[in-house]
Amino acid sequence: MISRLTDAFLLILFFDWYIFLSKHFSVANLSSAFTFSSSGQWFENVQILLNWIFLLLSLDFLFYWNHRFSHEINLLWASHVTHHSSEEYNLTVALRQSFLRNAIAMSFYMVFAFLSVPWLILLLADAINRLYQFWVHTRWIPKLPKWFEYIFVSPSHHRVHHARNEIYLDKNYAGMFILWDRLFGTIQEENEEPKYGIVKPLLEYDPIRANVHVFSEIVSALKFSDSIAKTLKILFGKPRDLPISAENPSARILFQKNRESSPLSLVLAGSTFLLLVGLSLLLIKKSSLIETKFALVMYFGLLGAFGLLGKWNDTHRKTLV
Repeated sequence: MISRLTDAFLLILFFDWYIFLSKHFSVANLSSAFTFSSSGQWFENVQILLNWIFLLLSLDFLFYWNHRFSHEINLLWASHVTHHSSEEYNLTVALRQSFLRNAIAMSFYMVFAFLSVPWLILLLADAINRLYQFWVHTRWIPKLPKWFEYIFVSPSHHRVHHARNEIYLDKNYAGMFILWDRLFGTIQEENEEPKYGIVKPLLEYDPIRANVHVFSEIVSALKFSDSIAKTLKILFGKPRDLPISAENPSARILFQKNRESSPLSLVLAGSTFLLLVGLSLLLIKKSSLIETKFALVMYFGLLGAFGLLGKWNDTHRKTLV
């Protein structure tokens, strides 16, 4: 929900920038290459279908590199880690995204502006890619037929990607077509039971903290940098090389329930969450009609409320062992 709130502001900026690039700097015009016509010849619609397949392949190719860089570069990992910090693995994890996720992804997809791919067509292709990725976030679907697993990303492939087992780290980046991982040497089959989460675990349920804790580590590391080379390594080096702070030890720390929540506390927490979601959806829907200052006040107010709800959950639902 926090990522959706941020999208209400950021995607408007990306839309304007995309239209500007498409209008003034395009090297090709594919504005009509993706629209099927009932009055056209059959081979024209076949060509349009091939254009769509090429668009989906191209978008997933860019997603692969966006995703891979998000695991290999500290600044990008600081955003992407939100998606991986859950120690569970189910369909809800697909929705657990950073507030910067779409901004970073759209930066990679800006290349389509130079081909004048219509903005709505790009959004539809991106939606197809995301919808495909939703169903692979599950433990319950076993390995699929070999032909499928050779071409497409399967739940088995993506379980590997979300695991913190040493053999599984930094593997299987593709969104739809696992062919990219086969081509670039990042493929890994599921051979042992995955253990989910991140190597340096997040120790709380606060959604604000989940979005910024690696950024905080980067800032802390920068304070001790005494050279440009070290600064660049902290910003653009691999996450596993980022200095580990006292607040984020490398040792595995598990959660266990402190006590069972009372029915009343569950009702209060659930009602508060639903109220915040409702207000968030209202802000997203009406963001273009609400005065900017008021929208920003609502935005930061909702962020704070989600953070407080997370703190309440930390206090009442778990302890560290």
